Amino acid sequence: MLMRKSNQGMAMLMALVMMAIASSLAVAIWYKNQLSFARIHNLQKTYQAKHYAQGMLLWASDILREDYAQDESSHDSNLDPWLRGVQGMAVEDAILSGTLVGLNDRFNVNNVIINGQQSPEHVEYLRRLLLLLELDVHIADKIIDWIDTDQVPQSNGAEDFVYLAKSPSYQTSGQYFKHIEELSLLDGLSLEDFDRLAPYISTLPVHNQATRMNVNTMRPVMFSALTPLITREMAVRLFQNGVAKYINIESFEDDPVIRYAVPRALKTKFRQLISTQTLHLQASSLVQMEGSEFVQYALLERKPTGDARILSRSLSPYLPKPLVN
Repeated sequence: MLMRKSNQGMAMLMALVMMAIASSLAVAIWYKNQLSFARIHNLQKTYQAKHYAQGMLLWASDILREDYAQDESSHDSNLDPWLRGVQGMAVEDAILSGTLVGLNDRFNVNNVIINGQQSPEHVEYLRRLLLLLELDVHIADKIIDWIDTDQVPQSNGAEDFVYLAKSPSYQTSGQYFKHIEELSLLDGLSLEDFDRLAPYISTLPVHNQATRMNVNTMRPVMFSALTPLITREMAVRLFQNGVAKYINIESFEDDPVIRYAVPRALKTKFRQLISTQTLHLQASSLVQMEGSEFVQYALLERKPTGDARILSRSLSPYLPKPLVN
């Protein structure tokens, strides 16, 4: 009798163990299936979000093209409608927002080297800008050394031997700056100085010729950096409270503020630095789906006709973080 009860107990125990194993396996299979389902669902959302983001870039290209098509003179200003962007546009399963930010309102530091050679006009402009911002003018030499391919420092520059002595050590790039945050690596440039300089510079690609700044969107100090002949008061008047709308460079040169104050020969030299167009922009797209947000940025290059092409894409902005809306 005891033996029979013992056998029954063992059988019951084995049944319970088998049931526990089966339950564990069932739970594991269910969890794996749920995980696979969630992964597939997330991939579908990501793909859909990328699809919507691509659609926003097509919108950006279309609106930029229409901007020039509707105007007899191809010029850009802070009053252009494309600056308003799109906010909260509802589609089937998402809410889309997109913005366009012009990048030609600031000086492109990559312009100091054109086709492997220093560009005197751009180097001098950068030095004047640094001086007006009460920053060390030697930063210009360090920017040149960061970009050029040799290891011969400028008179007040810094090549690899300076950076290799730091901890941690690193080297100069030997190529154009890819992102404005890269400038924070320059020797002697403090975080405070970088924050002061950042709103006035960019790191746009250079294709055999320099990019130019848009006089309709430049800040007053940038006018003063063109020449000491343009005083702070004159620069403020040229700025026109941010609503300047010069249709071409000739109309800027004929502005009463500088018509006689700046010699014609000097104005001609300005044309290597300035224009009335915004040909580089940052496009951002925000896709909100099922409580999640997908953000993407793109660097656009605009042709003189208005059409835009994508130079690069990024998950982080091309502007310094404090300047991103």
